[in-house]
Amino acid sequence: MEKTLAFYKSCVKRLLSAYESLGTERSQVDLLFDDERMHYMAVRVGWIKRKRLHLCLVHIDIYDGMIVIQCNNTEDLIVTELERLGIPRQQICLGFLPPEVRSLVDHPEHQPALELA
Repeated sequence: MEKTLAFYKSCVKRLLSAYESLGTERSQVDLLFDDERMHYMAVRVGWIKRKRLHLCLVHIDIYDGMIVIQCNNTEDLIVTELERLGIPRQQICLGFLPPEVRSLVDHPEHQPALELA
């Protein structure tokens, strides 16, 4: 299990590290990696004129052997990227969705068929 967790941490850090290059002259992207508690974030910080900019782009936790996407304020398909890195889909959870909806998205094979009128 420890080898799997190390692999998951490595994949999450590699994914989030790509956001660091999205800094502009007005903002930068800070990477926050907490390996002990297994919390990982990419946060945009800066100023636009006199307005403070502080936005979580992506927040991912590893909890109980699962990758939990807590926040995705990007247009990127984080689940697809994690799968591309070698993480099985069944080990990825969309934590930003309510539990009753999450189970339908996390396991689409159990969704009822949609009837189009």
